Amino acid sequence: MDDQNRLKTIDDFMLNNEVPLDLDDLMVVLAAAYKVPIALIGIVGEFEETFKARYGTSLSKVSREHAFCSHVVEERKQVVVNNAHEDPRFKDNPLVTGEPHICFYAGTPIEINEQIIGAVCLIDTVPREIDAKYLEVLDRIGALVSQHISLSKEHEALKREHGLIEKSPIVLATWRNTTSLKLVHISKNSENVLGISAQDLLSGAVELRDVLTQDAESDFTFAMQAHMEGVETHSCRLQIATPTRTIWVSMISTASFREDGMLYSVQAFLFDTSDQKYVEDKLNKTNQRMRLLLEASELGTWDWNLTADVNQVNKRWCDIVGLEYEYYDTSSRFFRQLIHPADYVKVEKQLHEHIAGKSKVFNTSFRMKHTNGSWVWVESYGKTVESDVMGKPTRIAGIHRDITQRMESELHERKKTQLLQFINKTRASYLQNNDLTMACQTVLPELIDISDSQFAFVGQMKNEGDASRLFIHAISEIVWDNSSFSQYNEYKKRNLYFSSFDNLFGTTILTGEVTISNTSGSHPNSKGVPQGHPRISRFLGLPIKVKERVVGMIGLANKFEPYTVDDATFLQPLLDALAGLFYAVELEDARAVAEEKLRKLAMTDSLTGLYNRRAFVDKCHQLSLQSNRVSVAVIDIDHFKKVNDTYGHDAGDQALISVAHLIEEFYVEPDIVSRLGGEEFAIVAISDNKKDEERRFNKLRVAVEKTEVKYKKDTIFVTISIGAVYAEDSLNIDFSGLLSKADKLLYTAKKAGRNRVILE
Repeated sequence: MDDQNRLKTIDDFMLNNEVPLDLDDLMVVLAAAYKVPIALIGIVGEFEETFKARYGTSLSKVSREHAFCSHVVEERKQVVVNNAHEDPRFKDNPLVTGEPHICFYAGTPIEINEQIIGAVCLIDTVPREIDAKYLEVLDRIGALVSQHISLSKEHEALKREHGLIEKSPIVLATWRNTTSLKLVHISKNSENVLGISAQDLLSGAVELRDVLTQDAESDFTFAMQAHMEGVETHSCRLQIATPTRTIWVSMISTASFREDGMLYSVQAFLFDTSDQKYVEDKLNKTNQRMRLLLEASELGTWDWNLTADVNQVNKRWCDIVGLEYEYYDTSSRFFRQLIHPADYVKVEKQLHEHIAGKSKVFNTSFRMKHTNGSWVWVESYGKTVESDVMGKPTRIAGIHRDITQRMESELHERKKTQLLQFINKTRASYLQNNDLTMACQTVLPELIDISDSQFAFVGQMKNEGDASRLFIHAISEIVWDNSSFSQYNEYKKRNLYFSSFDNLFGTTILTGEVTISNTSGSHPNSKGVPQGHPRISRFLGLPIKVKERVVGMIGLANKFEPYTVDDATFLQPLLDALAGLFYAVELEDARAVAEEKLRKLAMTDSLTGLYNRRAFVDKCHQLSLQSNRVSVAVIDIDHFKKVNDTYGHDAGDQALISVAHLIEEFYVEPDIVSRLGGEEFAIVAISDNKKDEERRFNKLRVAVEKTEVKYKKDTIFVTISIGAVYAEDSLNIDFSGLLSKADKLLYTAKKAGRNRVILE
């Protein structure tokens, strides 16, 4: 052992001073969990061991010569002393003969930089044994303490770094992700740089969003949502409006993620770039004027004579929608039929409002059908230029401008922001209600809207043995006949599953790939739809995957335009978010199953499957809160030692199991049946009257007497003796006292010849 390097490590981590580790609460929990009176964290120095965290003793240090933890340091491994009084190494140790009277000791190493500097230890004043699994857990606690010490040193270094930052013109901010992103740290120089005090921001008196302009708030929200979706770094510029001035700051943010991929925190640097923004704005205004001049030379014009219903346009107008100028139809009907159905009502409304004199100009944006089948966004501006004597418009003239590229970019960004917002909404709904189905149903209308689809569903794979089915969390509400009405009722009851996968959506499940079908019946797995069901003209199937395993899917149908690979790419963040939620639900379900198994194991006797003594005591306590007539009985197998000696312990175990099964046949819930230990059982029976209960005990006794216990080639017969006490009311009763009386009556039954019942 290199003690010099070990002591240097203790010194480097400042563990040789009086500063505690703030782990006393852990020692309280550790002592309670292991049911020991004393739990300590000891750091073994050159001459003495210092207790950096403790519970159950007032000692703060002991000499290294007598320290039990020194053996852990020297042996570099876990040390267990079951009985110090019988161990020649420790029997004369003053910590054994005197305070704190150590009899049992279990210590596990604390390792820092490959040096064993001390131990986490458990101490008891009586001899005891400890299972290997508990020692394994103790090892893990030692590792956690080691990690805590390392992190504490890193924390001190970070505090020094923050001190440097607080003197600089750069603000450091940290948001922590719990149910939402919350500001948990901002450097003290925020008032000098941002014009807002750190205290106001951290207390919530002022939120950063409150002082951002509307556009800046949108950019800030987008940045945070991007991190929520897995983006590691992001940069943006924000405008802050304080009572005294307007500040432009650049924000560079970095995200940290947990092992499961969920966002843990966001750290950001913010620095004043107001001067730079002023120069950029001047340049942008100049560029904008230049763009307007260029666009003016590419304008389409229109001149509509309302009385004659003749709409004259120029060649550029026709070029925008791919028409030959010579074959243009001048009627308003022809113009109207080119308008996208989703925009038609809006255009007609605004046009009629202008004709009716409710608006000074007609100014709107909408989509028009190009001859190549695509849709072109146009901005149209028009105004009445002639009216009749009654003031009714007779002629309107205006211009058309192709804004497709700009609108598609804006729509994509708007939809991207909308997508991030409703992903966040899905997560928030799940976190608030812990209900994945409700979360999916909440956002389904938005999913339909953002994907421009008519129908949609969200499903999750559920495994049942070797078979798998798709459970439908959310689906469009389509009812067309009695069969679909029944299916929809199952959906409302959260019991709708799809089990047949020889169809379009099944292709997505089976292949794990995106499924696209834009012509009805063209896909090889198209099976049509049930009679009366709305026609599915287009379909997009999107797999939801966790580590390349398909855990669910989204199905979309009947988009007005063809589905593309870009649609699937755009919705990938939603698929990833749902994958994370599905995985979280799977983990939660697995954890609940494991906890239930552990709970049953903790309450159950491993041989017979009956309640163990601990569970029996808990059940008796619950029964004492109610008012019932009860019988408390103690049962013992007669001459059980003879069975073990004659046939072996395996045969004895078989006899115990047989008796336990018979007792369970006679006494079922709400009766309480337990194996107290060895060949002894206990029963608390809900009894209508004493005589009936005595008859039931005797029936059990006779059933045991007649039962043949088969073990290998042997047939074994056993009998039981029962001592029981009858009580008129179980409310607030002392069951331990009744159990003691029943035990004495059992002893009386055995003295009287065994194989009998004594009930008082």
